[in-house]
Amino acid sequence: MRQIATPSSAVRASGFSLLEMAVCTVVIALLTGVLLQRLLYYREQAELAAVEQLAGVLRTALLLKTGQLQARGKEAEIPSLIGKNPIDWLTEKPRNYAGEYFAPTPAQVAPGHWYFDLKTKTLVYLISKEKKFPQGTANRIHFKVEFSRLPTIPAKQSGTPETRTVALTQVNR
Repeated sequence: MRQIATPSSAVRASGFSLLEMAVCTVVIALLTGVLLQRLLYYREQAELAAVEQLAGVLRTALLLKTGQLQARGKEAEIPSLIGKNPIDWLTEKPRNYAGEYFAPTPAQVAPGHWYFDLKTKTLVYLISKEKKFPQGTANRIHFKVEFSRLPTIPAKQSGTPETRTVALTQVNR
């Protein structure tokens, strides 16, 4: 005998209830929030790595420049490198280098860019995100070419001149 389906015995339509939809929305919102927080952290870390990488490249360029002067017998010209713009020693300027300024305005140099301050003779990086950078920096990191004294050798003979060179150092302003 065949049974006829009645509305009461019909299979209930499947789908999301309003409660299930709300729970899914909350879970997706939480996962999105965690993902965005991690992406911002990695963006800040990438910015810090880029600053450290360019500073390393500039230190290498300075080392090559001093080595070139020493090889030519022009050690007396090494102090002339102090206060110079280290970007000039690169074969190609970074894309985020804004140029040389005496007192740049925010319209001239955007966050995330480098510039050379002609007044203080420092290379400055404007931080785009201030939270994660070390040493309590406000919104700028300053680098300067200065004299640097090399470590002394304990077995050094007396009367030997002190070894001094130039180095690109981070300065606090």
